[in-house]
Amino acid sequence: MWGIPYALYTFYQSLYMKARGVTDQQLGMLVALSFISGTISAAFAGMITDALGRRKTTLIFDLIAWPGSILLFILADRFYLFAMAVIVGSAVRIVGVSWNLLLIEDADTEERVAAYNLINIINISSGIATPLAGMIVARMGIVAGEHLLMWVAVFSMTAMMVLRHLFLHETAMGKEILRDRREGKTPRPSVVLFYGRLFEVLRTRAAQRKVFFAALLFNLYLPLGTFTSLYYAPFLTEYLRLDRAAISFLGMLNSLVILASLIILVPVVPAGRRIAAMMLGLCLQGAALASFFLVPKANLAWAGLCVLVFALGYGLFRPFLDAILAEATEGKDRAGLYGLLQLGISLFSALLGFVSGFLYHLHPAILYFLSLALLGACLLLLLSCSAKRCSCS
Repeated sequence: MWGIPYALYTFYQSLYMKARGVTDQQLGMLVALSFISGTISAAFAGMITDALGRRKTTLIFDLIAWPGSILLFILADRFYLFAMAVIVGSAVRIVGVSWNLLLIEDADTEERVAAYNLINIINISSGIATPLAGMIVARMGIVAGEHLLMWVAVFSMTAMMVLRHLFLHETAMGKEILRDRREGKTPRPSVVLFYGRLFEVLRTRAAQRKVFFAALLFNLYLPLGTFTSLYYAPFLTEYLRLDRAAISFLGMLNSLVILASLIILVPVVPAGRRIAAMMLGLCLQGAALASFFLVPKANLAWAGLCVLVFALGYGLFRPFLDAILAEATEGKDRAGLYGLLQLGISLFSALLGFVSGFLYHLHPAILYFLSLALLGACLLLLLSCSAKRCSCS
């Protein structure tokens, strides 16, 4: 109810904005704005999650971040309206903390791997429907087609969020934190003390620090070099000169290969080999990104091969990263560490977003070289973690 509508409307979202008058430079400004506003949301995400509880925080800010922002995208026909939609959507940084804690706090390590793998299977399998978006856009046009897809998303996501809330329960750790606050055992921390304690945790725990920064770097790479990037569809259509409707089949291929790796490969990777599997996944993604610039123009088959290699690497990497991050953040500081991660992602991505539109306009290769650098740094952190036999696997 969330994944399918999301996959449908976001695949052509950047082309929709360009059809409504947004330029390449303004697209980069919107990316930057999303992370600037996200930085503000993320700065208080951990504190809000502990204050309201994981369950209540998820309902309130999910409704704001998704149906609320999508409605603004539907109404937007000027740059400043798109900017408003992006700002409202930044509430997702708060949900990024509370929802993850609901998923992992009452689970053991193996359950977390399984849970993240299942969540990724659900979300990735939703991408199989992307050819439907291509057919709708081809028949109705980019603007009318996107409006239809976004209205479907508003109704489906709202229904899902309300129904999910009715079935959810607060986690044991969430109940303990809320009880301590009610009884006055835990004073309300200032922002300085709250983050000071978190930085001390990262300073004194090497394994947690490496996993934390690996997760940070990978999340910085996501909006630049992956299939979720706002530059992905323009790159395929403008640089590789592929047909607009045809690229939806690349989206389907991407989803099918990631899905296959999640179902077939991830469950059979031994616990002691998860770091090695993640490093292989990073190498495959890097090879695919580099190959994109060797693909002949307007050659769908070659582009499909690159997408296949990329998807295999992504599928091998992502669920294990989420699981080892959950393991590395045990205890009452977990909400704060997840909030700090969201803050770091927003802050540094804002800096990248400021220049990403100009870099893409200058030459698309620059963004992909930057993505390769982020993947390389991520790989080095995992190599260090593996060499020193950190507890993250």
